[in-house]
Amino acid sequence: MQKIKNRNEINIEETWDLSDLFTDFKDWEENFKKLPTEEEVENVIQEKYKNRLAIRPEILFDCLKYKENLSRKLENLFVYAQLRSTEDTSDNHATEAVGKIENKMANLTAKFSFLNPEILNISNLKLWLEESPLDVYKFSLSELLRSKEHVLTEKEEEILAKLSVPLRTFDEIHSKWNNADLKFEPALDSLGEKHIVSNSRYSLNLQSKDRKLRENTFQSYYQEIAKWRNTITANYYGNMSTGSNIAKIRKFSGFLESELFDDNIPIDLYDNLIKNVKANLNILHESMRIRKKILKLDKVYPYDRYVSLYESNENSYFSWEEGRDLVLKAIQPLGNEYVEIATKGLTKERWIDRAENEGKRSGAFSWGTYDSRPYMLQTWTGTLGDVYTLAHELGHSMHSYYSNKNQPYHNAHYAIFVAEVASTLNEALLSQYILREKKGSNLAKYVLSENLENFEGTVLRQVLFANFEREAAKIVDQNEAFTPERLEELFLNMNKEWYGEEHSGFPDFIKHEWMRIPHFYSAFYVYKYATSYCASLALSEALLKDPDTTRKQIFNLLKAGGSKAPLEILLDAGIDFLTPKPVENAFLNYQKNLTIAENEL
Repeated sequence: MQKIKNRNEINIEETWDLSDLFTDFKDWEENFKKLPTEEEVENVIQEKYKNRLAIRPEILFDCLKYKENLSRKLENLFVYAQLRSTEDTSDNHATEAVGKIENKMANLTAKFSFLNPEILNISNLKLWLEESPLDVYKFSLSELLRSKEHVLTEKEEEILAKLSVPLRTFDEIHSKWNNADLKFEPALDSLGEKHIVSNSRYSLNLQSKDRKLRENTFQSYYQEIAKWRNTITANYYGNMSTGSNIAKIRKFSGFLESELFDDNIPIDLYDNLIKNVKANLNILHESMRIRKKILKLDKVYPYDRYVSLYESNENSYFSWEEGRDLVLKAIQPLGNEYVEIATKGLTKERWIDRAENEGKRSGAFSWGTYDSRPYMLQTWTGTLGDVYTLAHELGHSMHSYYSNKNQPYHNAHYAIFVAEVASTLNEALLSQYILREKKGSNLAKYVLSENLENFEGTVLRQVLFANFEREAAKIVDQNEAFTPERLEELFLNMNKEWYGEEHSGFPDFIKHEWMRIPHFYSAFYVYKYATSYCASLALSEALLKDPDTTRKQIFNLLKAGGSKAPLEILLDAGIDFLTPKPVENAFLNYQKNLTIAENEL
């Protein structure tokens, strides 16, 4: 049984280069000390800005710039500390740095609690936004005007700003539990050999053709998770209850409305997505029938959903170089410039941290700041799933790259609703490339299976999670408490509805799965995976039919950052989510792939 390396044993080429931000924690500490004190910020605000913003637009402009410059410094310090923390979640130095900068951010940000209430009292603000210098802030300040009824008094905003750090600890608690506290027993395969069970190895084991290994991995994983059911239920309740109560304080109808508000997404879009997916669950039930038939199973259990439908004797392992180059070939329809920038990022500039080491955060992400290169975290194990994850995170990173290059700081931060389009588009292009260029090959058949799993994981499974969040929020919005039993029953029944009981089996431990989902601590986030998948699928198909026009639309999206409302940005790219068309189109594609799979695999 292999031993997972410690962080200091990893080759530097397999890690990211964070020197855009700071060379090390000594450099970080020196820059942290250069930050202004609360008193210094307060003095500047009192002398130059507070109660003076309505005098003339130049004063407001200067205040916004002052806040931006401070925010950039804080963001660089915060992101560096967080990135170092994800390298090894047990690193106390990094944890301490995260705590220091979070507190500093909260305290300094609280000093600007006067800003929004005072801006909203400027009677001629709309006229100011049409002229220099404030015209560059037109969208962001117009969005502030839209939020007027939800902005509190200066004192109330200051209180919430100061509470922002402790109110975010539910996510931190879950992360520490998930990445550092959980200790899993090794899983035996059918030959009695032991295999490591960890967050990074869990999905790898579930892709094994050895069903006994899959089942034992599942048992090992959820036996450990189940021990914490009371703790995690209480933690999740704290997270949801906090969000619900703040939403009500801000005069929203509930937690969901408050979370959708920033993206200007109507509640109907969220609910209609769930409704439209439920209307097509018969296709997922059909998929379970086909999976049961091809894999020769009695029932499809949760640990059977991730193994490929296509069994090949060929080695399906991808070295880092093979996977990277495959992705770079697949994204060529996006043009030479896009590919050249991505190539440099993955070869010379060390955008990605890809090695497995003890304590490393599970999962994958793309992050960075306006002043840095993009950064990606992934644990490379050589599966085709890893190749798709790389394509996905590279899409995020390229989106950040183009947004930062083409938008001012205040418009560069794009909404997550749009962000997932760029990432899943790269996945769709990867699938197209393999199915086209490797047609009839074992890899192409494997990818066909992967496509089905991706749709089921990214659309159907994420909407199941979105439905779970919707129901959980209703409980807290009605001032009712969570119990482990209530959430477990809710999650188990949704699984049965989604996957169907005719062809699927549901072991008792599946009811605990909700506990391990980190995205539940970024409330009402997961539905965006589903909408984005549907949007990117439509864009990838359009790219084949009309490459020049579609490429321009895609780059308009990539360069737009947060300069428009997300639905408007997507509409400019030809995607209208106020209609059921994107979801219907995605299910047609899913049905087509299922038919091919049953005939060819």
